[in-house]
Amino acid sequence: GDSKLLQSILDSMKEDFPKVVGNPNKYRLQIIYTQVDRNPDQLPNFTTYYYHFDPEKYFYPASTVKFPAVLLALEKVNHYQSLGLKKELPLTIGVGYEGQTAVEGDSTSVDGKASIAHYIKKIFVVSDNDAYNRLYEFLGKDAFNQRMWDLGYPETRIRHRLSIPLSSEQNRYTNPITFYDEKGKPLFNQPHRRSVLNLSINSNENLIGKAHMVKGVLVKSPMDFSVKNFFNLDEQQRLLRQIIFPSTAPENNRLDLTRNDYVFLYEWMSKLPRESHYPTYPDYDKYYDSFCKFFMYGSIKEQIPDYIRIFNKVGWAYGFLTDNAYIIDTKNGVEFFLSAVIYVNENQILNDDVYEFKEKGLPFFTELGNRIYEYELNRKRTVKPDFSHLYLTEN
Repeated sequence: GDSKLLQSILDSMKEDFPKVVGNPNKYRLQIIYTQVDRNPDQLPNFTTYYYHFDPEKYFYPASTVKFPAVLLALEKVNHYQSLGLKKELPLTIGVGYEGQTAVEGDSTSVDGKASIAHYIKKIFVVSDNDAYNRLYEFLGKDAFNQRMWDLGYPETRIRHRLSIPLSSEQNRYTNPITFYDEKGKPLFNQPHRRSVLNLSINSNENLIGKAHMVKGVLVKSPMDFSVKNFFNLDEQQRLLRQIIFPSTAPENNRLDLTRNDYVFLYEWMSKLPRESHYPTYPDYDKYYDSFCKFFMYGSIKEQIPDYIRIFNKVGWAYGFLTDNAYIIDTKNGVEFFLSAVIYVNENQILNDDVYEFKEKGLPFFTELGNRIYEYELNRKRTVKPDFSHLYLTEN
């Protein structure tokens, strides 16, 4: 059932959001909120609250799938360590099948070269789609899915690249990739390959809307999402918890990541566009602080205070707005996990680029984040959390 705590927090938002609070099913609203209480050894104890969570009810995860792609890419780099691979080393990407595109370099990096590390930076700071597609190509579709299942995320289905209209057959194929050492000498080639796994459909309510656009033409039937990526909210939050607190994962479900990998992740997961150099995003009007931070700040463009850090991955597409976040306040010793999805598509037409993200979705996420943050500020903690493992400069 629904958590009474979350229900009361939503009730307190009813005045500002009568439609969403009054009709959560229409908005396909799901919320998972986890309180963190540290023991004297700083190990976390989680208390999780659910609202309208349904592990099988479909929502489009959009860019939230980039988070596992990043983690598995870092892990795969470690598996190729004996060949001298490092995440910072340059790579080029070839073409092996129709619909694929090549990569010679990356003009946004410090040396003009592409690398796994640079793709990860672009993913966290501005949710770059091409960067995700390149990690998908590095991982291969079969390995991506199989590894997620092995890690304890059996419901995840990664079926395709993002933002480019490829067939499911085209998405089975991943490009050949060449890695180079510091001197520019080829280290090794990863060949072009085709994935063979057929992914079962494990979600329901996959037909969404009353009409959808296909190449500019209105088709008067729901859009079928059973061919799209699926990443339910519980698996999203558990994966995030596992990254913030690696020791909480069962031994056989731990990612093969180094301390250096975690520090890199914490830095870039929380980095704001104005804090990023190579990739650099100088246009604050376009890349404001909350560009990829939806809770508490999504609908405002002011700067986020230094003592609030948000380690998260957002997604927005097809009317679905999602954020999967670990939020800390270093000044007041507050920490919590919050993951939510809302569907804002009044005209019920998919793929027409007419959604109410700014009008409804972001204001709701901003307020939800604030209400939970306020609740957390007043919540008694016996042990003050130590954030030093995140390598933050304490204020």
